[in-house]
Amino acid sequence: MTIAPPRPTATLPPRQRVGEPNPGRWKPDPRSDGDLDLAADSPFRRRYDSVQEKVTAIVGVLDDTLDTLCTDDGWDDFVDAAARMPRMSANNLRLLQEQMPDVSDVADYGQWKERGRTPRKGAQGLLILKQAKVKLPLTDPTGEPILDAKGQQLYDERATGETTVGTVFDISQTDGPAHTSRPPLPDARAFAAAFRNVTDEEDPEDAVTDVARMRLDVLGGDDTNIEAETHAVAAVIARRWGVTEPIAPYWADRSPAAVRASSIRVSRVVSRLLGTPLLP
Repeated sequence: MTIAPPRPTATLPPRQRVGEPNPGRWKPDPRSDGDLDLAADSPFRRRYDSVQEKVTAIVGVLDDTLDTLCTDDGWDDFVDAAARMPRMSANNLRLLQEQMPDVSDVADYGQWKERGRTPRKGAQGLLILKQAKVKLPLTDPTGEPILDAKGQQLYDERATGETTVGTVFDISQTDGPAHTSRPPLPDARAFAAAFRNVTDEEDPEDAVTDVARMRLDVLGGDDTNIEAETHAVAAVIARRWGVTEPIAPYWADRSPAAVRASSIRVSRVVSRLLGTPLLP
């Protein structure tokens, strides 16, 4: 199995043992109180009269930064972010990078508490777009409220179909036990076991490319930039495993609209791969 040579900006570092210092780009941000160094008039810091006005401004950031995504460096940064945060949507990956270029692992306040970490006092949260939800009290068939063991009302959260703005924190803005979200060390045996049932390709570079193409074919839709999208998904898989990446992507249409659509397709395929043996 061929292991990729060191990449200063794209390769994920080796797994960190609990208690060891966090090296390289995964080192906690040394800035005090999670300072993001964003101007007061930044769309992410501005005060708004309504949630809808805030959503409109944040969406505007995506439009304003689309030209950056269309560059070689911008696209590679997007792919790298997708490898580090495969659960995030394309739009939120871009928003997070705009606020903190080295963002690596995000969660909201409650999620960090569940993971044993706490956002630092005064840390400036990172804004993302999310589905608005409403809490509905649970009742039994007779209309009586359903209570928990402590006698408290239970609720069900349902999406309203509207978009709102949420706040998350990067791991560099939190305190807690030593932690890493990095993938496992490259392991030829584990790689072969994960891929042998889905592709006949034995070379790791060919295997990740074949899987990426198959998953994009399953997604369907406009395949104008299928080659560039295949490379991006394959690169995410390769970076998670630490294996050699495919050659640089070929773009059939590099217009802003086409690149935006490709970023969305890539993030959808990556998120669907997450949790399977193919994307550790």
